[in-house]
Amino acid sequence: MFSFLPVLALLATAHSWYTCDEVEFCSNIRYNYNIGSYSLTNIEVDTSVTGNLINEQTAESFSFTFTALVGDTFRLTVQDADNSRYTPKDDVLDGTPTEQSLTLVSISEDLLILSVDDDLSVYLYVSPFYIEVLRDDQVIIEINKANRLIINTADEDKSLSLDISFPIANTAYGIPQHAENLSLPSTGPGGLSAYRMFNVDNWGYPAYTREALYGAIGVLYGISTDITSGIFWMNGAQTFIDITNEGDGVDALFISETGALELFLFAGPTLRDCVRQYTTLTGVTPLPQYFTLGYHQCRYSYMSQEDVETVVAEFDNHNFPMDVIWLDIDYSDGYKYFTWNYTAFPDPEGMQNNVAATGRKMVAISDPHIKVEEGYFVYEQALGGDYFVKDSNGDVYEGECWPGLSSYIDYFNPEAQEWYGELYSLENFPNTTLNLYIWNDMNEPSVFEVDELTMPGDLSHYGGIQHRDVHNMYGFKQTQATYAGLLKRDPTKRPFILTRAHFAGSQRYTAMWTGDNSPSWDHLRVSIPMLLSESLAGIAFCGADVGGFAGNVDEELLQRWYQAGVWYPFYRSHSASDTERREPYLYSDEIQERIRSALNIRYAHIPYWYTLFFEHEITGDPIVRPLSYHYPADEAVLPIDEQWLIGSDIMAATVLHEGAESIQTYFPGGSDAYWYDLENNLGYSGEGYYEIAVDMDSAPYYYRSGSLVFIIDDEVRSTEEQRGKSYTLRIFLDTSLQATGNFYFDDLESFDYRNSLYHYLQFTYDYNTNELTIQKLHEDADFDGEFIIDQVEVNTLGVLYSGSDSNRLHQINRQIIYANIVVGKMQSRKTIKL
Repeated sequence: MFSFLPVLALLATAHSWYTCDEVEFCSNIRYNYNIGSYSLTNIEVDTSVTGNLINEQTAESFSFTFTALVGDTFRLTVQDADNSRYTPKDDVLDGTPTEQSLTLVSISEDLLILSVDDDLSVYLYVSPFYIEVLRDDQVIIEINKANRLIINTADEDKSLSLDISFPIANTAYGIPQHAENLSLPSTGPGGLSAYRMFNVDNWGYPAYTREALYGAIGVLYGISTDITSGIFWMNGAQTFIDITNEGDGVDALFISETGALELFLFAGPTLRDCVRQYTTLTGVTPLPQYFTLGYHQCRYSYMSQEDVETVVAEFDNHNFPMDVIWLDIDYSDGYKYFTWNYTAFPDPEGMQNNVAATGRKMVAISDPHIKVEEGYFVYEQALGGDYFVKDSNGDVYEGECWPGLSSYIDYFNPEAQEWYGELYSLENFPNTTLNLYIWNDMNEPSVFEVDELTMPGDLSHYGGIQHRDVHNMYGFKQTQATYAGLLKRDPTKRPFILTRAHFAGSQRYTAMWTGDNSPSWDHLRVSIPMLLSESLAGIAFCGADVGGFAGNVDEELLQRWYQAGVWYPFYRSHSASDTERREPYLYSDEIQERIRSALNIRYAHIPYWYTLFFEHEITGDPIVRPLSYHYPADEAVLPIDEQWLIGSDIMAATVLHEGAESIQTYFPGGSDAYWYDLENNLGYSGEGYYEIAVDMDSAPYYYRSGSLVFIIDDEVRSTEEQRGKSYTLRIFLDTSLQATGNFYFDDLESFDYRNSLYHYLQFTYDYNTNELTIQKLHEDADFDGEFIIDQVEVNTLGVLYSGSDSNRLHQINRQIIYANIVVGKMQSRKTIKL
């Protein structure tokens, strides 16, 4: 039997991830300053600019296209003359981008001036080639200004590079996945390592590093208090990025191993605009089922059916809410996916039904490696269908993973995609029910006992694609196939998938988590900027393992992590096989109560989360956001990443430091803004930092003045028990003694919302008239379901009445209004006197 323990030791101690200086194509470009320049010839201007880009040293010619897209976005494509360089556009982009005409303002021998509208223009310099994007006559993006464009064409080296600058930016966000600060620290030759995008199985990765991790999304934003802009480097190959981010503009150098040059430019003018421009291209996270927003309990592994059912029962016995329990690899027969270990799990279908009877769901892992074993139906079918990745000789590639010798499904083969998806059917995955959802792990892909624990670049995919061209897309393609399979299995339910490896566009199919983190305070802290960076790159449904995966966790850290995890979009505890068990009910009564309190806060706010996910699907706005998303003119918030916003109305500022008795918390918005702390019955004006006293029971979060938030106050075992519960309407008055908030409601699981079967309403409360107004936001949407508001909680501050209090700290006044407001099918607007 293949043992995982030596492999865990290998993963923990033996790997060493390459830096740019250790990779030939990258180091050759990074230190090459004496390069020739490129010039444009054969220029034609129609709806876009086309021509040839000529290397003035070698006379090599490349096709060039520059296009304007709807929404203040531009696209630059540079391709070999024979169109042979790989580009992932058909997979990554969510449909064909809508083009917009460019207007030629003037043309000379050296310069084309183009415009989209009165505010936005492009200067296209012919020789040497470079591009400037201007908004209101201010240069906001520069392309190849430093003349670092390189396109190598030798058979053994197809690497390319390009310099990109944001001349007015104060800092830079983006290029996940890295365990780094939100505001990206500078790199540079002779200094810090370049950021590496190369999906690898980096088990127990260090915090605050530029090492490669599990995902690669080439989105970079130049953040300014004046104008923010961004770019998307669309390339599936290994890529390094140098960043110079020192307050006087931001400079970046992208270096990719291979592929076409596909670059999108986002002209902002705000971070919110840039994120929406990016998600317009690559898509959004579809509204998930309601249960997915609850708490998930996982371990590597729950080793038996009895173990699973005991954990569920103990959660109930100790009054801990939970929605999902997870199965890692040991549920399967010898790590053969789509099979069961019937010795440990004698009645898998009965187990799933027993869990479902408690109102919970289950998730089972399914990795891309397939055990090489005659008689194993998945292996036999994949071999017969020619569905495996090939080696450089054209033979089926074999490598070591959990089952031992394994082959890897080639998800770039359309037939393999369809076949793999059908494996999830109830007929092909025996003894499963519709209560079982899927976890795609190890899909970087992970290969044991080889260089960097992943596939060599010279492997071959369907259609002759080399693996080095698409390495960072492999996990993306698996989740694409899994999503299609779950949708076919049950077209009436929104699929749920979790992935580790991800790429631009993964958000259309899957949630993600930050992989095999460690139980350290640094990892707790760095989880926040990691999730913010993913969110700004379109991955809205994201989380980190609560408590840390790779090792035992001390009790203080575990409690703080549960408190912070309340405000992750995806909320799951997970731990490695060699760690002490850490289910919440195993701790002292005091610790249990703190964890229970955190979980109950999460469940109370799930209606708010659900509304945000619906709004994400229609706007592209992330669920969790840096403070700069809503306070872009406040320079002080740009580096803050130990606080974060959930939507616009809740700010989390939980305790992230060991032994803390106080924390420094920044309250944005200015003197007319206030933040409500219901835990301590205090309101803070939005005028900067406060010293907040904390103890172990403190889990600070704040409501924005002028907001109105729906919660469910009742303690429940799962979201299933929230169905039919009445709501409390929490109102937080602003200086006008008013508040506004949105609420979304549907059947919580189906796709009927896409046929306008839902409620999407705006609630406005005016204290002066004591009236609550309900306004339909989508006139064509309606739904037979009803919900009840049985309590209205009006929170205000004394200063809001008088307007003369100069203090920054205020007591909250609270008024409870008991109501029985039934909201169902309605006309566009109604007003209720409270």
